[in-house]
Amino acid sequence: MKQHALMMTGALLTVVLPASAFEIDPHVPPEIVIGGRGLATVDFEQLQRVDDGATSEEGVNIDDSSLLLGFAKHLHDDNHYGFGAFGFKALGDTEMNESVFLHQAYAGVGGRQWEARAGRTGLPNNLVRFPTVRDDDLLAYTHVPNARLAGDSDTLNLYGEQVAADWWFTPYLGITAAALARPEGAPDNPRYGSFNSGSVGLHYRVPETMDTDRGLTFAGLSVDVQPFDERDGLDDGDLVTVQLGAGFNISGHPERLLHLDTQLMWSQGEDYGSLESGLQRVRSDATAAVASLRYRHRPYLQQRWQAALTVAGQDYGDFDNARRYAVAPSFAWRLGNGIDAVAQVAHERYEGDLRRGVGLEHETTVQFGVSMQFDHTFNQSVGRRDDIIHLEHDMLLPGPSFGGH
Repeated sequence: MKQHALMMTGALLTVVLPASAFEIDPHVPPEIVIGGRGLATVDFEQLQRVDDGATSEEGVNIDDSSLLLGFAKHLHDDNHYGFGAFGFKALGDTEMNESVFLHQAYAGVGGRQWEARAGRTGLPNNLVRFPTVRDDDLLAYTHVPNARLAGDSDTLNLYGEQVAADWWFTPYLGITAAALARPEGAPDNPRYGSFNSGSVGLHYRVPETMDTDRGLTFAGLSVDVQPFDERDGLDDGDLVTVQLGAGFNISGHPERLLHLDTQLMWSQGEDYGSLESGLQRVRSDATAAVASLRYRHRPYLQQRWQAALTVAGQDYGDFDNARRYAVAPSFAWRLGNGIDAVAQVAHERYEGDLRRGVGLEHETTVQFGVSMQFDHTFNQSVGRRDDIIHLEHDMLLPGPSFGGH
């Protein structure tokens, strides 16, 4: 009788506390994800300077090659979980005294409709993922700049510490808010960790796995606010940037996908009367627009190749014809699972006061190479909202530049 009572008690506890073993049993390992990307291109660059004429250079570029580790585990029940990630990235950033950069180091908790995280990861300073070989190929047009950085560093414009939270009203509609600690100072000796800006965004997303019909697949709105101090003789002020982004499925055919992505960005800053320094350009009023059209050939829903064209423009409204334009056709051919041959030609042209400030008339970069990316999950038990590899830029993935619900 006593044995039967103990068995019934154990069964009752199992029903009432179905996930207690996740917390109590020390032998339940976390879900572990390893991922990364190796990206190597041969680059040919030609610059047409205003005063010195044409110059050119070529070389092998391994920027953005990375290794990622992710971890996740249930909390006291199977409706809530904890997660974290670490990631290292190869740099070609000549302004930084580093060849490898810790670009992912964060932890967080989440539930069915929400997530909260703290640490270092990609800043929420753009909305749409465009089909360029690297995410910084059109950085001035696609991302909110860092108004506290006294120098030119793509890496320190893309990553920083933050405390952020996401809430999904429905599987399609969500809101994101973040307190940001952008890197400050000179790129060769930056300061990290102090809150200095913030952003909030609203986004609507329909993943391909849920709907492949024609129409709107993504829409987003974000507001980024950066107060900045006096630096290099420039007065203090505020840089307020509004971004609008949208993605459209034009073809409605999952095997022959024609997709249009667009993003508009308005920045309200200060008027310093000149665009000679990078900090002056970052802190000035500017408007930027980017659009890309891509065709993805996917017989039997297996990626084979992608051809894309991205165009962009930026205008500094307080100056005389201070504009720049860019066009970047790109191509990717699937060699095997996660392995692609990639190629791109990016041409950028400067006009008016911006040409005199930058010192360039135009520049062209030709790239071709190989990209290999992978991810693998051990002890799959939690289920991620998105693949860990989506922490990195992927030229084959249309839509928003952040994970989904």
